[in-house]
Amino acid sequence: MPERDIERQRAHVFAGRDGLVFLFPLGEQAAWRLLATRAAAAECGRNFGQPGPAVPQAELQRLLSDAGTPARIERLAWSARVPLRCGLARRFRQGRLFLAGDAAHNYAPATGQGMNAGIQDAVNLGWKLGLAAGHAEGEPADDVLLDSYDQERRPAAHHRIVLTHMAFWAEASTGRIPSWLRGVAAPRAAPAVPALLDRRRLVADAIRLISQLRVNYRHSPLSVQGTPRLRGAPRPGDRLPDAAVSLGGAPRRLHQLLAGPGVHLLLQCDAAPPPPQAVTSSHVTVLRLANSPGRGLVAVRPDGHVGFQCGTADPAGLTDWLALIGAASHPVRV
Repeated sequence: MPERDIERQRAHVFAGRDGLVFLFPLGEQAAWRLLATRAAAAECGRNFGQPGPAVPQAELQRLLSDAGTPARIERLAWSARVPLRCGLARRFRQGRLFLAGDAAHNYAPATGQGMNAGIQDAVNLGWKLGLAAGHAEGEPADDVLLDSYDQERRPAAHHRIVLTHMAFWAEASTGRIPSWLRGVAAPRAAPAVPALLDRRRLVADAIRLISQLRVNYRHSPLSVQGTPRLRGAPRPGDRLPDAAVSLGGAPRRLHQLLAGPGVHLLLQCDAAPPPPQAVTSSHVTVLRLANSPGRGLVAVRPDGHVGFQCGTADPAGLTDWLALIGAASHPVRV
C-alpha cells in the first residue's frame, strides 16, 4: 500500500457491517498485515487453526474499500483463510491423563485469551504434579490436589469461552444487531474513546480482565478460610497482588520474594509463629512482613494464589490446609 494512503506509524481498525478489518504496519518484506473477520467459507475445510485457501487480491481490496479506507494493495505477499473452532473439553483430568492449553480449550481470537490461558493451565498443574510426585503412590491428599486442577481451570476456561464468544460475536457476526453495532454505533461512539482511555481505573480494570489477572479459585477445595478472617486481605482463591514490603530492611517487591518455588507463609509483624507441626515441609517458606501491622497470616500457593488466610493464629486450620495440598511431610525451611 502506498504510504500516502494511510498512516504507517500506528495500527488501524475499521468496523463495518460485515466485520472488522485490522491493518498492522510491519516494516518488513510485507509492509502491512491485513486481518479481517468474516463468516466461514465452505472451501476453508475443517483444518481448524491452519491456513486454508488463499484470498484473491480483489477480495482483499474490496475489504479495504468497504471499510472506507483509500488504501490500495500494490503487492500481495501471502494470504489465507483460517477456519476457527471454539470448544471446551468435558474434563481436564482422567486418571493419569491431564489436558492443558489447546488440548483442553479453543478460543476465538477476540481479546487474545488462548496463550495466557494455556500458560495458567501449566502453572496450575505443574506445582500440583510436583508435590504429588514426592509422595508415596496413593496418598489420600493426592486425589484432592490433582482433582483440583479440573475444578479450578475448567471453570476459568468456561468464563474465557463466554468472554471470547461475546467479543467475537460483536466483531464478526453478520446478524442485524452486531452489524448495527459495528456499522452505526461504533462510528458514533468513537469520539468518546479518548475520554474513556483517560480514566485510569476503568482502563486498569479492563486490562486485568483481559489479561486474566482477575481469575480466581474461590470455590476450589484448596481455598480455605481460617478463623477469624483477615480483613483487607485477598480472599482464599484470589491472586495475591504485588506490593512493596519489608522483612526488616529495605523495601522489596512482594512478587519478587514469592518467585521461589513452594508455599510462602506471609506473617504480619505481630503474628504468632506457625507451630512446627504446621510447617514440616521443605516446600514451605515463612516470611514476616515488618511493614504490615497485625496478627494475621496468608498462605500463598506456588502459583501466586492465596490458599489460606486468617486474622489471628489458627494452627489447626493452617496445618490442615498444608496437609490438604500435600506440603506437610518433610523438614521445614524458614
